[in-house]
Amino acid sequence: MKIGIIGAGDVGGTLGKRWRQKKHEIMFGVRNLQSQNVQTLIEADQNLRFGDIKEAVAYGDVIVFAIPWASVEETILKAGNLSGKIVIDPTNPVTPDLKGLALDNTSVAEKIAKLANTDKVVKAFNTIGAKTLNNSIFDSNRADLFICGNDSHAKRVVEELAIDIGFDVVDVGPLVNARMLEHLALLWIELAFRQQLGPNIAFKLLRRKAEF
Repeated sequence: MKIGIIGAGDVGGTLGKRWRQKKHEIMFGVRNLQSQNVQTLIEADQNLRFGDIKEAVAYGDVIVFAIPWASVEETILKAGNLSGKIVIDPTNPVTPDLKGLALDNTSVAEKIAKLANTDKVVKAFNTIGAKTLNNSIFDSNRADLFICGNDSHAKRVVEELAIDIGFDVVDVGPLVNARMLEHLALLWIELAFRQQLGPNIAFKLLRRKAEF
């Protein structure tokens, strides 16, 4: 699958390298082709492609906006035509003190859907750290990836991409539930940093068969 990743930081860079290992075709859309993040990715894999944001959007069937949430609106408006693209939103509108969310009664994913005029937005990869993106196995367990969205086909594609790199996937429903996932990300941040558990943590939904 062709995937355009907007941003080459920890999340975008790690996803790109992992998917490339699974034979997907990757193009990063970046503002500065000379940045250290880009140079590090080039050194890691000569088969990764790079271009500007519009080039990456035109290239990919799936587009990942792995950028700071405050840059999302500006980037969407400059991204070109997103019609027909599956859009993955891994961002969280966290306040500078990491104690709350900067958006009320909406989510970044819903804002993206409105700005891009598309129902194919899927919230995913926002409740885990970059280290878990690189290694989703904890002893014998696979970390859970929570996703939500309004388009069933888009969610199936994102589920397959997540399974490709080692996750179990939990579909939490329509895109409005991205608000819940962004709050769940706050819990991850609290545990990882304020409670000092470190970034090598992940959530797991456990199920038990009904008992009669």
